[in-house]
Amino acid sequence: MDLILCAGLTALESLIANHLPGRETGPVTTQVALALFLAQYFAIKYYRIFLYHKYFSPLRHIPGPTNNHFLFGQAINFLKAETPTTLYIKWMREHPDAPFIRYLTWGNTEVLVPVNLNAQREVLQFQCYSLQKPKWFLRIVKEVAGHGLILMEGEEHKAHRKMLNGSFSLKNIRKLEPIFQEKAKDISRYFNQSIRENDNKTGVIDCTTTFSKAILDIMGQAILGVQLDYVKPGEGKTEESTQEQGNAIKKGCSFHEAYDVFFAPKAMGKVLLFANGFIPTRWLPLQANREFLFAMDWLNDVLRSLIRERYREVSTATAAGKYEPKDSRDLVTFVVEESMPGGVAEGIGEREFLGHLLEFMAAGHDTSANMLSWSLYLMALHQDVQDKLRAELNKLPANPSYNDLDKLPYLEAFSKEVLRLYSPATTYHRETNTDIVVEGIRIPKGTLVDMCPSTTLLNPAIWGDDVDEFDPTRWDRLTGDQLSPYAYSPFSNGPRICIGRQFALFEIKTILAEIVRNYRFVGVEQGFTVENPGFTLRPQGLRVRLEEIRE
Repeated sequence: MDLILCAGLTALESLIANHLPGRETGPVTTQVALALFLAQYFAIKYYRIFLYHKYFSPLRHIPGPTNNHFLFGQAINFLKAETPTTLYIKWMREHPDAPFIRYLTWGNTEVLVPVNLNAQREVLQFQCYSLQKPKWFLRIVKEVAGHGLILMEGEEHKAHRKMLNGSFSLKNIRKLEPIFQEKAKDISRYFNQSIRENDNKTGVIDCTTTFSKAILDIMGQAILGVQLDYVKPGEGKTEESTQEQGNAIKKGCSFHEAYDVFFAPKAMGKVLLFANGFIPTRWLPLQANREFLFAMDWLNDVLRSLIRERYREVSTATAAGKYEPKDSRDLVTFVVEESMPGGVAEGIGEREFLGHLLEFMAAGHDTSANMLSWSLYLMALHQDVQDKLRAELNKLPANPSYNDLDKLPYLEAFSKEVLRLYSPATTYHRETNTDIVVEGIRIPKGTLVDMCPSTTLLNPAIWGDDVDEFDPTRWDRLTGDQLSPYAYSPFSNGPRICIGRQFALFEIKTILAEIVRNYRFVGVEQGFTVENPGFTLRPQGLRVRLEEIRE
């Protein structure tokens, strides 16, 4: 934008200079025009980077950190932090009642972080469609997320949200009970195998790896309609073998490997991933780039092939009069069936269809896996909580239904408390697409906004002095601001609240019911880290020791 502005100014100034009365030296030369262009461009950049945020911005009086790098603001501090949310939480606790915190990032660009409940409500609910994904964020996630519901804006988002609601309705989710139950038992078999391979008394699992594979198993069947069986001992099954089912899943990679490239890249991969939001990096001839592009191409090709194959299957069977709609439909089949004339998805394009699948597979599996990982971590540290949860779960039938799980107050409180302390989503990045006013603060168009769930989930002004303590019983005595829906928003809130939240909670509770009744989590084996930078709170190297409960 600045380049266009300076080019236009230079052209206008050259035109005026060439037509000044009495001018005898001839037209403005290319060298003079270039010098004029560069002088103006660097003057504008100097103003934007070094002067605007200090002296002219209408947001300059909003509280925030002051230990800024002269050029990169807080960007370097974010990279050095223990987790992606560390700095947001630190700043929130310095200003727990403020509507917003302002911090500076690359090039001293201003970013606002909503803090108090009124600001959260305004941004998430009433000004929801006045904010959109910023261009830097889209450049980072476009290969893994495509153009689906999460990245859609305005009327397009509303239309596709309405289109997909049926697939994620409670009625449809309840039909997935057998899938959730069987996959939960696969995890138990995997735990048993880890015990046998150790000393036949205890076993150790890498939580993130184990649950990422397990949730991908569920997503494969519930979203794609294919069996992946990553954690099913003795199967040795990969995507390659699913070709026998008629699914066009090619060799060379797997969903787990592909998503690891995005969510847990190595050092160079992280640099390239996040730098790509600001300057193009994917053209560089580096191994990390080759691995990333191969994995993302694999994901896109596989999912596109599944869509086309499912369309062929349904169309061929329908034309022959032999097609019978499935009672418990995976998402691909649901959208294919509903895209027929008169269906709610009639007219959906392949680009949007592919985008939905890319987003649900990526976001859906990683956040649920992280929540289960943190659950085991907290149970290993708090044996009394684990015992109380097990006592409640032991009252369930062997294969608990949605209704059975929904009646358990301590399981509900446990799940909420894990999500409060370790919200799987770290930030939702937005940019205002028009001027807005929130809490009396005028926010100009183009302002970046970071919504961090932990600013309310871990706010002592809302939850009290014991905000950092793991205490599921707090959910039995909520008062005041704790009762606000905006105080607890690990799945976001408002019109853009996570469409798959009921799906995620049901699968998580089903898995917890299976593994907590059959295993005791006795300790955390070693230190671990949290992926940073990252879009989710993903523990790296979290290994928990477990033992089977024998009657």
